[in-house]
Amino acid sequence: MIDVMTIRFFRALCVICTLASFTVLMGACDFLDATEVSNPRTTPEELADAPEPTAALLPGMRAQFGRALNAVVVATAVGSDDYSSHRTGLGGNEMDFPRGIIPNTSLISSDETGSLGIYWHLQELRSLGDFIIDDVSPTDETATDEQLSEARYYRGMAYLMQGENFVALPTQEDETPVLAGALLERAVIDFTQAATLDGTGEFGLRALAALARTHRALGNIAEAGQFAQAAIDGAGTDFLFARSFDNTSPDATLDNLPHAYLVSRSLQEMQPLPRLDFLDPKYAADDAPIATEKSEEMHLILAEVAMANGDYGSARDLMIQASDLANTRPTASVDDTDQRLNDDLNIRPRSAEILIAADADSPPRGGLVLTRPAMVQTPTVSATSITADSLASVPLSEELQLRRLLYTLRQEIMLMEGRRLQDLGIRFPMMLREIDTNPNITQGDTGTEVRVPEYIPPSNEMDQYGPISLYDANEALVVSEVTILHDMNLIIARDRGLVINNPLLP
Repeated sequence: MIDVMTIRFFRALCVICTLASFTVLMGACDFLDATEVSNPRTTPEELADAPEPTAALLPGMRAQFGRALNAVVVATAVGSDDYSSHRTGLGGNEMDFPRGIIPNTSLISSDETGSLGIYWHLQELRSLGDFIIDDVSPTDETATDEQLSEARYYRGMAYLMQGENFVALPTQEDETPVLAGALLERAVIDFTQAATLDGTGEFGLRALAALARTHRALGNIAEAGQFAQAAIDGAGTDFLFARSFDNTSPDATLDNLPHAYLVSRSLQEMQPLPRLDFLDPKYAADDAPIATEKSEEMHLILAEVAMANGDYGSARDLMIQASDLANTRPTASVDDTDQRLNDDLNIRPRSAEILIAADADSPPRGGLVLTRPAMVQTPTVSATSITADSLASVPLSEELQLRRLLYTLRQEIMLMEGRRLQDLGIRFPMMLREIDTNPNITQGDTGTEVRVPEYIPPSNEMDQYGPISLYDANEALVVSEVTILHDMNLIIARDRGLVINNPLLP
């Protein structure tokens, strides 16, 4: 039986050989059965004894963070009401039916031979972090505080994104699953260490913002507010940290995968909810960065903290700050050829003349749909349809309406950044191969089945709108008003309340 250090080494080697395009080695790497891996030329001891081993391993961890972020963004966007999937490039439309999500759904369970498995890529990121932090760096006298902070940040992000999006999962070979709340607590430990090690450096500041996000997910009101404010104080009122996909160095040899499904693939499988059309495509190029921490989110966390404390006046002011900042972020021109087609080839809303109502009880609004195919201008970081004036006009007594607007701001400003599924309260199951090979897990155990709150509508209704037929046989627009079936922001504001008050943790 291979010992734990050897298992961690070969998991790390999987990432390293991916980075270097060593396809022969890659075919041998298996996260769930590392005992089958054999490499007679390199041992864990040799790697640990190499000059500056922590520095040598960090590029692989950076690359794996990019893969994990790609997977999280795509899976959570399709699994939520943000986007629906069409045709076959994303494994069909299984993720559009949340209660039908199962452990072998492709966006969850694909492994190193695929490109999108959220479970696989987060486990690989966490495992590589274990190897660097627990096995290599303690004996690496060359490891700097900045390097250790970066490694802690990446492992913390793995725990955070697992804790936000899964019910439970194991974090060691053949381990009993760890519940989401405990995963988030581990993220707190890593981010705290990262912030301590790097201080006002990049990863120290990123860790402060990540701590605000983690404490929100845990329901820790005071701590979420403390770290959100600390991130703003340290990094600035308009800070932005992002994962680069610039392909200019060995640690960034990846493309922005959401871009492929939004723009470059001819099928353009991901289609936005019509009231989010004006934000799409957010990633106009294959090297577009994905934001991981930004000031807008901190303002919105502070607004949620204020609401939790009953201070809706301060909350409204903070939401206005987030809206104003979001609408000053850069945009990009995109020659968008997307025909906006459903599976049945019905044309989705694609004209600026169309008005969108959030549900049957809401007034139709303009400015939410862009005319396509055409050259369009879309945000690359943030934008929102909720203006400062519209926020200021809401009476403070309308607490439900202000909570609905908070969720709307979060959905629009952080579109395609991996936040929406957690706001909805939906949690994925672990991948099938984990269940089949782990002797301490049986189908039906906690973590093996999707968790969907009762307030989530049935079937794929989160993605539905009407009428479906808007154009005649000549593709001329004949219906100019569209109604979304469910206003999920109203539903979660009413039935869940604030995430920070009701984190729904298993």
